[in-house]
Amino acid sequence: MTRQLHLLVLGNPRFGSSWRYPGVVNGPAAVLDSLIATAKTAERGTFDAIFFADTLNYGPEAAWAHKSTEDFEPFTTTAALSRETERLGLVVTGSATFQAPYHLARQLISLDHLSGGRAGWNVVTSFAEAAAANFGDNGVLAHDERYRVAEETIDVVHKLWNSWGADTVVEDRAAGVYNDRAKIQVPNHKGEFFTVRGPLGAAPSRQGRPVIFQAGSSTTGRAFAARHAEVIFTGQGDFDRGRTFVSQVHAAARESGRETLPLVTPSLGFIVGSTEEEAARHEQTVFEQFIPEYQIGWLQEVDIDLTGADLDGPVPLEAFAASTETHQTALAGYRALATQGTPTVREFLFRTVTAFGARVAGSPEKVADEIERWFTGRAADGFILGPSGLPGQLDLFVDHVVPILRRRGLFRHEYAGDTLRANLGLSNP
Repeated sequence: MTRQLHLLVLGNPRFGSSWRYPGVVNGPAAVLDSLIATAKTAERGTFDAIFFADTLNYGPEAAWAHKSTEDFEPFTTTAALSRETERLGLVVTGSATFQAPYHLARQLISLDHLSGGRAGWNVVTSFAEAAAANFGDNGVLAHDERYRVAEETIDVVHKLWNSWGADTVVEDRAAGVYNDRAKIQVPNHKGEFFTVRGPLGAAPSRQGRPVIFQAGSSTTGRAFAARHAEVIFTGQGDFDRGRTFVSQVHAAARESGRETLPLVTPSLGFIVGSTEEEAARHEQTVFEQFIPEYQIGWLQEVDIDLTGADLDGPVPLEAFAASTETHQTALAGYRALATQGTPTVREFLFRTVTAFGARVAGSPEKVADEIERWFTGRAADGFILGPSGLPGQLDLFVDHVVPILRRRGLFRHEYAGDTLRANLGLSNP
């Protein structure tokens, strides 16, 4: 089977400073309309899925004055989008640190059924102090302990999803028997962190169960992803690092006994213009509208404190913690951004707008060339696109970049199936 590029789009509304861009309408109703438009545009472009990140908090207090409020919860958001789309996958972030396994399993299989088999679960280990403060007063768990909790969480969730087999439901109307009681599997899980009896009470979905996504890139995170992830979301910022990451995670997956290797989809920030000059003007608009203070606030979550730094002076590397128990990969990625050339603090903060992933701005051909370079060079199996927030950018990508990728034989002309697994080329478990 010919290898095919996979494209997903980040769905989070009003990300960063995008609420202040010219032409953007704010407020709950406008955000809902924008979400529906994004999902429909992605489906028109035969994207695999729309992907929602989540943090379980409103962010560091230093960012509150600059952050829009319509940061909708992803499970309910995607449930709404499931009625507006037919083939597009719906990937939600669920925290293995703060969300109970039973609740996660039930929400995810519900979304999978309601969408006709299009759900995906991005398993995260929440690291923010602001998130921890919303779930008690025990603070943030150490990095590796969070992954131990995640190991047990995903184990419990799978046990709950396996409560019902394909032949458990018999629906014998004459006898009044809906389920074959002997075939209901009760997890009765008793572990280090959780005690969960079950069963869940949900049959397998059309795709069996939701697709597992994971975004860990630290040593511990890569090992976790190698064991469990079917798709890995990562923030590799350059081609060589991307190729190394793919090689490492595939080797680890083979060592863990997996035959089907995880797909690797780095983030890609993009700006499309009809010419290089137009793309540069679009990027200048984004630069003029981004809010440095907002970025400074968010960087505090990964132990980078640029409070009071001269925005037009050099980046003070002492602002970066030597190590962290929050998000090791983010800290390393941001440090790399700060040391590429000699950016000012303002320029560095602008680089962080699209996190620490790859970025390209230019004509449709230039954007397509960069995607092809990563894909054919085995630095990525596809990308999770992070639009700049400028109105119309995703439409420009679908209308002008996607046709180039199709002509080059890299991307599908139509969906392969009607479940997320089918379109990702994954078999039902």
